[in-house]
Amino acid sequence: MDKKKQMTFNLNNFLLSMSIALDKIESRYFNISDNHSKRVAYISLKLALEFNYKKEALFDICAYSFMHNIALKSSKEDLVNYCEFSNNYSKKLPFLFKEQKNVLKYQCEYYDGSGTFSLKEEDIPLFSQFISFAVLLDRTFDLGTCTIETRKEILRFLKENENKLFSNDLVECFEEFSEKESFWLDLQNENELLTFIFSTLNDESIALTFEEVLEITSIFTLLTNEDLTIITNASKVADFYNFEHKNKYTFMIAASLCNIGKLFIDDKLLLKQSSLESIEYEEIKAYPYYTKKVLSNIIGFNDICSYSYKIQEQINSLGYPFKLEGKDLSLKDRALSLTNIYTSLRGNKPYRKNYSKDEAFNILEEMAKENRVDETIVNDFKEIFK
Repeated sequence: MDKKKQMTFNLNNFLLSMSIALDKIESRYFNISDNHSKRVAYISLKLALEFNYKKEALFDICAYSFMHNIALKSSKEDLVNYCEFSNNYSKKLPFLFKEQKNVLKYQCEYYDGSGTFSLKEEDIPLFSQFISFAVLLDRTFDLGTCTIETRKEILRFLKENENKLFSNDLVECFEEFSEKESFWLDLQNENELLTFIFSTLNDESIALTFEEVLEITSIFTLLTNEDLTIITNASKVADFYNFEHKNKYTFMIAASLCNIGKLFIDDKLLLKQSSLESIEYEEIKAYPYYTKKVLSNIIGFNDICSYSYKIQEQINSLGYPFKLEGKDLSLKDRALSLTNIYTSLRGNKPYRKNYSKDEAFNILEEMAKENRVDETIVNDFKEIFK
């Protein structure tokens, strides 16, 4: 591996981290508790093992499980678009097993043909059946909190919907799993879920170019941004400072993910047109903390995480959420923070029109006078974005 041009990337490690944010979105629409996607992966893997799938296929079904809800924020009310968008996103990812196609497109199908695209029985890809089964069970019964009485309800529900929502084979497999008390307890224990998942999978880490990693992370940019302008702007900033190839792309990847923590904040606050109450503002100020929470466990993302979670810090130590001092903020930290601010000012928001270039620079100059941002970099931005 050429470390100047490539980095180690593990798809399931990456998507596991992202699933924390994606599950937060799903929890606003369905009665699910934390670790929803881990439970979906756990059940899907158990089903795949019963069908004798090998390691590469297991790796993929786990990845599909972690990202099954990726399009929920953008198309929650249109199942066709939800499935199509999810599938299109998945095509950009480095899956290993090529025999199962359109897995997420058909994740909302039912065995009797009553699902979104009316596929039925064996026409539905098995991976899609696994995910449909696991997602519907967890959304209906919240397997992370279910009681002993609820277990009986689940088994009755499965029997009632055998060869309707689910195939007889899947129902029989689940009945076999559920005979073990440990199965139900695992579903309520994050550590046991992760132990099973990663003991089942091989380490399928691969070398990807920084450009390939950026293409993957850009998918998630669109969950928090209207477009990819922040990445384009970050590229211009990196070129201005003559960052070498690796540093340039690390900076751009950080830009692509620096707002991922906003997925933990309700859109009602992020898009509110009237003034925020003080409590509401405090809630929004937490988003870089969640950015760090999501990115900190991704292999090879140490610098990316470090740049991303500091975007609301200020050199006068009055930023948030960590109140870092100026001495703790590097050139890249300061430059990414200003890239984020400038991009936001120049973009249209539901609650305001975009600022002109001159208006944006006037705001940045005022921030520099207050020692919130670096005056030298503000002057550099006038040259970069002239």
